[in-house]
Amino acid sequence: MNHKQAYRVQRIIVIVALLLILFGDTNMNGVFSFSHQPQQIWFYPQLVVALATAAGPNLLLMALGAAQLRRPALAISQLIRQILWLIGGIALFSLFFYLEDLLGQSQGLANFNLAGFFTALAQAPVGFYDILYELLGFFVTLPLLRVIAHHASITTQRYLFWAELVFIGMVPIVVFFTGLTTINIDPPLAITAGCFFALMGYWLSQADLLTRITREQLLVAWLLTVACYAVMVSVTMYQVNLEHNFDLISSQPFAQTFQAIPCLTLWVTVATWVMNRTTLKQPRRHNFVQTAYGTLLVAGLLIEPFTGINRVLTPVIGAWWAAWLWTLAVGLVSVEVVWLLRHWQWARQLLPDLFGGAELSGGLADG
Repeated sequence: MNHKQAYRVQRIIVIVALLLILFGDTNMNGVFSFSHQPQQIWFYPQLVVALATAAGPNLLLMALGAAQLRRPALAISQLIRQILWLIGGIALFSLFFYLEDLLGQSQGLANFNLAGFFTALAQAPVGFYDILYELLGFFVTLPLLRVIAHHASITTQRYLFWAELVFIGMVPIVVFFTGLTTINIDPPLAITAGCFFALMGYWLSQADLLTRITREQLLVAWLLTVACYAVMVSVTMYQVNLEHNFDLISSQPFAQTFQAIPCLTLWVTVATWVMNRTTLKQPRRHNFVQTAYGTLLVAGLLIEPFTGINRVLTPVIGAWWAAWLWTLAVGLVSVEVVWLLRHWQWARQLLPDLFGGAELSGGLADG
């Protein structure tokens, strides 16, 4: 896979990931609004999309792993500086969010408490800010991931896939139906926090692997994807009907189970489609890939103020579709805000391009 092909795959995956992440944060005002509707024909497709929003962070980490693990290794000093800037960006924008939240309360900024801010910061202050912590964790473990990615055997790669499928996919459902424990179990650290999906993203970006995949194998992968979501929907609805509480859907108790196969299937499908295209446009210098990290930071500040879009459009087109337009508006405005901010040197440090860099955004020749 050459530079332009790799970049195009990243771009598509990142856009899908950001839309799922933002839409997943609309909660009962959007993504889960269908739970108060009758179980008619559109109920279950919307439930599938609600469960699919949990795949957004996984897809984002796959794109990041494919990008960073293909690039030359950063020196330790550069890596530490990158980590510090990431921490600084998360802390600064979390402070802005904390102040925004206080302004919505009766006593306003009079409730400001430094200890409360640090507590909120440690607990991921807004719905998808915990994804930013996963990005930070990726860079902390980047040297180790690089060694695993470049030197792991095919057997090790298959082992990691099955370990993720068993511990994240099968075990939670088995223990739920057997009554041994709740669905919230602690899986092994090595296959969580983005490590698994980052490695899978890198391995799937290798051209020799993609060229060996046949149409029949891709069809089987999509059939398995349908089966995975069928299991997640069935188990979720079983729990909802058992407890007579449709609000349980909003907790997504099974949202992370069996997400590996759908994520890998989507990646392979996009990569195969891109590799089969005869011509590709040169990558643009300003796009979702370059601004993905900054978009998440800025969107955390905009998603609540932009709820007015949802309130205005919901009586016209319904909460679910209104939330998609709300999500698109937040995403597009966030991208433009990041583009403006990156005209300042300090903002370029706080809002770095984690995915591309000059070798992918500058439009290198194929090779």
